[in-house]
Amino acid sequence: MISLGLIGFGRVGRTLLRVLLQRERAHGLVCLTELNPAGRDAAELTANLAYLLAHDSTYGPLPAAVSAVGDRLLVDGREIRCFYSADPAQVDWAAAGVRVVVEASGDPAAAQAAASLLQRGVAKVVFTRSAPVSHATLVRGINLDQYDPARHHLVSCSTCTANALAPVLSLLQRAFGVSRAGVTTVHPALSGDTLLDRPAAEFALGRSGLGVRAAASGIADTVGKLLPELDGRISAMSLRVPTASVNAIVADILLERPPASTAAVVDQLEQAAAGDLAGVMRLEPGFLGRARVAEDFKSDPHSAVVDLCWLELAGPLLRLVIWHDNEWAYCQRVADVIDTVSASLG
Repeated sequence: MISLGLIGFGRVGRTLLRVLLQRERAHGLVCLTELNPAGRDAAELTANLAYLLAHDSTYGPLPAAVSAVGDRLLVDGREIRCFYSADPAQVDWAAAGVRVVVEASGDPAAAQAAASLLQRGVAKVVFTRSAPVSHATLVRGINLDQYDPARHHLVSCSTCTANALAPVLSLLQRAFGVSRAGVTTVHPALSGDTLLDRPAAEFALGRSGLGVRAAASGIADTVGKLLPELDGRISAMSLRVPTASVNAIVADILLERPPASTAAVVDQLEQAAAGDLAGVMRLEPGFLGRARVAEDFKSDPHSAVVDLCWLELAGPLLRLVIWHDNEWAYCQRVADVIDTVSASLG
């Protein structure tokens, strides 16, 4: 097992550790870094991280024994060293035996600092976001099989929404052609949201997270980079809603070669779900013919759950509703990338 390091132990970092535990890969994680802006005692902050890992408001208690001793987390007896530094380059990752670092801080400015770790003994860096410094952006169901260990040392996993939308759009592009797509994501709360109004660069996002807020979305750009043939054909926006997890994507797609009925669309989706997109996409038939709700898809490991209850075809216009757990499913895909990258290191 290749030793892993983790930058950031927030929502993605802690969920990723849960996924690694589920896959019996957690023993590869040997150290992590986190910020300590208030200058708290390291032992106290480590205990706080242990508390958040063991008791999660979204996913419930961790099915493992968690404790903290000094600056070390203990998970089922496995030790994870915690460093508190704003600069990951100040940590001697190589001395800790780390070969792959996962950058999950949520800070776009941290990408360049993480990239510099290649000059400090780290073999690969995996980013849990779009990262301009990356050598490749890899998404399972699109191009994970194109990973080149000789050239791809800085690897981006793209975004949670791109992992959900891009494989479905790619399938529809091959089957029917996609002329245009209008996408609205209904996105749960993020760590930067606020309960009380405050100033913000995007004014609407400074309003209370207890309400529904319209916001800009980068999904058109991220999907366009993954699927160059669709670049410029997608428009997108986001609605932020006060929920903990599970994103909904409402996509109105104009097909170039529309089928005669929804049955042909479902047939293509079924073939892909059982074939190239197995484990990435699944179809949701509802319960007794009735649609389910976001909460029902919490902890679903698929990048995209296509809801057949809301699938509609009106001439060339196809409407899809795609559910995905923006934390759990995304961390499954991050773990897929980690597995691929680690396997190349022997």
